[in-house]
Amino acid sequence: MTTDAHLAPKSPEDFPGWQYAYLDIEYHTETQSVWMCYKIDSPHSYTEGMLQEIANVRESLRALFGSKYIGQWPIRYFVMASNKKNIFSFGGDLSEFITAIRERRLDILIHYGHLAVDVIYGLTAGFDLPIVTVSAVSGQCLGGGFEGALTTDFLIADEDAKLGVPEISFNTFPGMGAVSLLARRIGLSLAEQVVSSGKVYSAAEMQDLGLVNVVATAGALRETTLDWLREGGEERWSKRRALIEARRRFSPLTHEELIRIVELWAECSHSITSQDLRHMERLAAAQKRIKSLSSEAA
Repeated sequence: MTTDAHLAPKSPEDFPGWQYAYLDIEYHTETQSVWMCYKIDSPHSYTEGMLQEIANVRESLRALFGSKYIGQWPIRYFVMASNKKNIFSFGGDLSEFITAIRERRLDILIHYGHLAVDVIYGLTAGFDLPIVTVSAVSGQCLGGGFEGALTTDFLIADEDAKLGVPEISFNTFPGMGAVSLLARRIGLSLAEQVVSSGKVYSAAEMQDLGLVNVVATAGALRETTLDWLREGGEERWSKRRALIEARRRFSPLTHEELIRIVELWAECSHSITSQDLRHMERLAAAQKRIKSLSSEAA
């Protein structure tokens, strides 16, 4: 698994001033946490360019851990969040999917799926680093956006957040890890219920299911997340690390499993009906309108 040449890992000596087109990188000294936040003006969905940048953050952090600068910038936690108002992520790039389906380009769907799996798998493995990963979710977190949030070890959500995988509405399914991740968290029966219903859940409902660890008061997500990171200091961090390592060993998620499922997703999506495709186009248009309104508000 490699990143493109033009996205070679950032220099450890430049941390935390790494610059990206779609991502803001922050370092919080007290909690020894790195925050990767989607920029306000970044796409609301995971474009290929954004996926490449997330993969680059992974490789750059690995390089930092292998350098002398890790002593200057110790890291316990990696937090994935969004600087957008009312939106975490809509997930997959529907515009790209629509073009691929209309042009009968299964290869494009598979290429995108493989790139997404590279990112997803890296997150589920904590980048193979001695860190604890956290998603801090506010606003709409749907489809691949919810899959992305599920990849981290813990999920903290604003009480106004909306989470779910609605892909069933156009007769496909969330293929970038949702089935595997949900089944490991809440069991296969409940996972199938979440996927097949297409329901969008509140943060409290997701907490009842066991998928959200902490629900933050509306508007207090960052403060709640920082409080959670501070809680118990190094001793609590060590216990959390032990918990997630035990979880991974008990039910390991392999890259091969994710690849098999995403290729099944590509085949399924490639063969949806014209009616389903029109529904997907309406959803993509609605997301585009939301992006336009967000840009105007900013």
